[in-house]
Amino acid sequence: MSRRAKRRIKTLVSIVGLLILIVLVLSPYIWLVLTSFKTRGDAFSIPPRIIFTPTLDNYVQALFNRGYIHNLMNSAIVASCSTAVSLLVGVPAAYALARFRVRTNSLYLLLLLAARVIPAVALTIPLFILFNEAGLLDSYAAVIASHITFNLPFVIWMMRGFFLAIPPELDEAAVVDGCSYFGAFVRVVLPLTRGGLAATAIFCVINSWNDFLFAFLLTGRETATLTAVIPNLVTSFGTSWGQVAAVGTVTTIPVLLFAFAVQKYLVRGMTGGAVRG
Repeated sequence: MSRRAKRRIKTLVSIVGLLILIVLVLSPYIWLVLTSFKTRGDAFSIPPRIIFTPTLDNYVQALFNRGYIHNLMNSAIVASCSTAVSLLVGVPAAYALARFRVRTNSLYLLLLLAARVIPAVALTIPLFILFNEAGLLDSYAAVIASHITFNLPFVIWMMRGFFLAIPPELDEAAVVDGCSYFGAFVRVVLPLTRGGLAATAIFCVINSWNDFLFAFLLTGRETATLTAVIPNLVTSFGTSWGQVAAVGTVTTIPVLLFAFAVQKYLVRGMTGGAVRG
């Protein structure tokens, strides 16, 4: 067998293996989407129906009749605000830890890492008591602040790696040309880390968007996020699986759209300097 034939066989085997892997990974999500367009009879039919008459009744019942469209907006508000605050605070902090070497840097990084790996359930009772005493329970501020507790350390650790990958001579040249350190950071260094910012931002959005524990305990009827109200579809009369699938599908769409929007910067950021330092 010639080398060309062997190469073709290897390529064919790789493509078939990749297609099988893609089907295995995407099949649960595809089944979720299909179930969201099925009636209750089609969803529980045996054998399962692949070809059926789609309906939007599950989306209408969940989003409008139950009012979950309001909870979807709450999720967008919480995720965007927690991500924005984490980036505004964490990016300058990461730059300072990357550029200004002091003895306590290692201690700061260790504390940030400890804050990131602490189980969320260990923070629920202290945060609940704190926000209750401050009168912030059942508010956007409470759940946004709770999400910052795990997003901020993540931002600092991620962005510090990207800043370490940029030669400090660029900062020094900008300072020599008349920029302040903050000006060099904003005008020179920050534009070079757009990929890192995109990668960090999307992970923060995903972390905040998918959170259930803090959103369930710290929000009220008017401020609950979409993930916090999904258990309401499980009642003593049964589970509305079609509506659960519809809400699950709607929950994933904004994150997917955001990921596609920043795909170019996301790929660049994931293959950039985040593993350095």
